[in-house]
Amino acid sequence: MYYYDVVPLGQRLFKPYTYKYEQKLEVGQRVVIDLRGKFVQGLVYRESNTPEILKIKDIEFPLDEKSYLNNSHIKLLERVCNYFLAPMGEIAKLFFPPASSDVYKLKIVPLNELAPFEKPIFYKDFLSLYKDNSTANKKLKELLSTNVVKLDLHKRSIRENKDYFVSLSMDLSEIWNFNLSKGARNVINYLSINGETLESELYEKGIINRGTTVLKTLHKKGIINITEDFLINSDEEKVDLTDEQKTAVDFIRTHDDKPHLLYGVTGSGKTEVFFEVGESVLEKGGKLLILVPEISLTSEIMSRLKKRFSKYKAAFYHSSLTSSERVDTWYKAVEGEIDIVIGTRSAVWIPIKDLKMIIIDEEHDQSFYQIENVTYDAIEVALFRKELENIQLILSSATPRVVDIKKAKDDEMYLETISSRYFSEMPDVEIIDMKKEEKYNWIFSKKVISSIKNVVAKNKKVIVFTPTRGYANYIVCSECGYIFKCENCDVSLTFHKKERKLVCHYCGNEQPLSNFCPRCGGFKLQSRGYGTERVLTELTKLFPSEPIVRVDRTVIKSFEDLKNTFSFMKEPGRKIIVGTKMITKGLDIKDLDLVVILDSDRYTHLPDYNAKESTASLIMQVAGRSGRKEKGKVLIQTFDSDNEIYQAAINHDYTLIAEKELEQRSIYKYPPFTKLFLIMINNNKMDKVKSISQDIINELEKVIEKQQVELLGPVTPIISKLRGNYRLQIILKVYQHDTNFLLPIVEKFDKDIKVYFNPPTTIL
Repeated sequence: MYYYDVVPLGQRLFKPYTYKYEQKLEVGQRVVIDLRGKFVQGLVYRESNTPEILKIKDIEFPLDEKSYLNNSHIKLLERVCNYFLAPMGEIAKLFFPPASSDVYKLKIVPLNELAPFEKPIFYKDFLSLYKDNSTANKKLKELLSTNVVKLDLHKRSIRENKDYFVSLSMDLSEIWNFNLSKGARNVINYLSINGETLESELYEKGIINRGTTVLKTLHKKGIINITEDFLINSDEEKVDLTDEQKTAVDFIRTHDDKPHLLYGVTGSGKTEVFFEVGESVLEKGGKLLILVPEISLTSEIMSRLKKRFSKYKAAFYHSSLTSSERVDTWYKAVEGEIDIVIGTRSAVWIPIKDLKMIIIDEEHDQSFYQIENVTYDAIEVALFRKELENIQLILSSATPRVVDIKKAKDDEMYLETISSRYFSEMPDVEIIDMKKEEKYNWIFSKKVISSIKNVVAKNKKVIVFTPTRGYANYIVCSECGYIFKCENCDVSLTFHKKERKLVCHYCGNEQPLSNFCPRCGGFKLQSRGYGTERVLTELTKLFPSEPIVRVDRTVIKSFEDLKNTFSFMKEPGRKIIVGTKMITKGLDIKDLDLVVILDSDRYTHLPDYNAKESTASLIMQVAGRSGRKEKGKVLIQTFDSDNEIYQAAINHDYTLIAEKELEQRSIYKYPPFTKLFLIMINNNKMDKVKSISQDIINELEKVIEKQQVELLGPVTPIISKLRGNYRLQIILKVYQHDTNFLLPIVEKFDKDIKVYFNPPTTIL
C-alpha cells in the first residue's frame, strides 16, 4: 500500500489530505478522491510516510495516465501559495484546464439489474437523479460497496484543428467574370489587399463565418489556393531592425540568467524584438508562451506570428474560448504538440512541454493581477517559473511597472531601452487648459472639434478617449440632492440613455430610470458627468455623415464583437473612434492621425498609492496610438495643466514619473519598498463585519509585536458596500522577508476575508 498527500483541486484548503492507493502513483498526477462524501479531482502532491492513523480513505482511481507536472511545477505551487497566502487547492486547480470539459469524465457503469439505471451515465447526470448532492453521493457509495455499479473513466478524443493558408490563384480581371456570392467577393477583396492569409484569420476578422462553403466553392472554381504550407517565403515577413532593436536582440540572446525588461516607447517595434529572439528559441526546439493583457491582442499577435513562423504551430488560450477549445490546447501544449501559446493571464500556469521562454507584452497592465476568485499576479508567477524552470523571461512595455524599473536598478533584471519609434516620429502632444481654452460646449474645447474636423477631412482616423462608459456618471435630483445609487453597492448608478436605464458597473444591477425622485417626488432630475455614450451622441450631432464607432464593455459583449469592431476600425479611411481603456492596449492603426483625451483629471488625484503611475501609464499608452505611420498629434484636455504627468506626456518621458514615484514610495513605504497586504472583510451584516475585523486585529496584535509590521485599519474602503456585502479593510505593511506568520490568521478567517498581496491598486 502507498500513501500520498493529495491536494483537492478547486477547494479553499491550505493543506493536503492523506490518502492511500494499492499502486505506485507519480507526484503531479491527478486522481479522483472522496472528499466529504463527494467525488472531486485531487493532485498527488507528495508521497507520505505510512501514517499511524488507521482510518485513511482510498484514492478512487487515477484520472491521468501519467503526471503532467514536474518537480518544478510542484515547487511553483508551494511558492505561490506561500507568497500570496493562497489556498493550495485553488492554486493547484490553475495548472489544469477547465474540469467540466476535460478529456476525462467520471462515468458510473451498472453491473447488474439492481442498478437504478440501465446504461452508463456520467457522474454529473447521476447527481441530478437525487434531491441534493449529499443524498446522491451517499447512494453512490452504497451502490459501489455492494458491487451494483462501478466507476470508470470516459475519455473523449482531442480534435486536430488544422489551419490552412489561402491565396488568390488568378488575376482579379479574370475572377470578376465569375458569378460570385457576397461572401466570396469579401474573401477575394481581403486577399487582394492583404495577400496570402490563414483560413482562421478570415473567420476571426469576420470576413466569412465558420461552417460556410465559400472557400470550398472558390477552390473548386480554381480562384484560390488552399495549402498547409505558406507559399510566400517566410523571410519576406521579416523587417529590418533598427540599431537599438538589434542591440536589444543580441543582448537578450546572450544573457539568460536574469529576466529582461524591454522598455521601449510606443511604436518602437518591441514586438519585432521578441519575435526575433523567439525565433532562436523555436529553431532549437524550444516552446514559447506569449502573454497579453487583453483578448483582442491575441488575434493581432497570432496573425503576425503565423506569417512570421509559418512552419510552427500556434494556439490561443483565454477565457473567451469554449472549455473544449481550452482543453484541447492545454493537452497539446503539455504533450509538446504546440510551439507557441498566446494567452491572457491564466495561460501562465500551463505546464508546457519544453517551455524555454515566456514573453509578457504590455506588462504594465493591471489585468495581469487577478482580483476575483483566488488572487495572484501573473507577472510574479512568471518570475517564479523563470527561476524554477530555468527559462528566459521578457517583460515588455512602453510604461513599465515602477516595481520592475526598481528591479532593473537593483540589477535583478536586465534593462533594454528603445528610445525612438520604428521609422516614424513620436506624436506632438498639446495640453489644453480647460480653465482658459475657449469651449465648444461643456465637454469639448473648440480646438478639439476643429482638429477632429481637419483630420476626417484628410480621410484619417481619430480616437476620442474618455475614462468611463455610459451617458452620464450619475443622476441627481436638483430639488433635494438625491443621487440614484445601487442597492447592492455603495456607488452611484451610471445612466445609459439609449436603453433609458441605470446600471451598476460593479455588480451589474440594472433598473429603469424613474420619472421622479424617490425621496421627494420631484421631477427635476439632472444627469452629471459623461461617458462614451454621451461623447458619441455629441459627436454624432457635430459630424452626422462621418462613421463613428464606440468601443467599451457595454457594446462589446463577446470576443466576436471585439474582433469585428477592431477589424472595422482598421479598415482604411476616416473614422471617429470613441472608447475607454479597451483602445489603449496595443492597438496599432496605421492611419490614426489624432488622439483626443477627455476628462483626464479623473484619475490623477485618486486616494491610491498607485494613482500617479497608473494615470501616467494610461495617458501615455492612449497617446501612443497616434501617428504609427506618419507623425500624429495628441490633444489632452485638463483643468490641471501644471501637473507633472502632462509635462512628462509632452516629452514622452515616462521615466520622469517613474523616478519621482519611486522617491515617494520610498518615503511612505509602499511597494517595492515594503510588502503590502490588503485584507478585505466582507459580510451582509455590518455588525458582523465589525466583529470579524476586531477579531482579526486582536489576532494580528498577538503576533506583530515580534515582527517588522505596520498595521493600518480597519477602515471603510471607498466602496463601503459591494454586491450586497458591507466591507472594511485592513492594510499591513511588512518590512521583513518572512510573511508566514500571517498564514494561520488568513486560514482561520478565510471564509470572511479576501487577501490581496501587493495589489496594483488599493481601490478594490
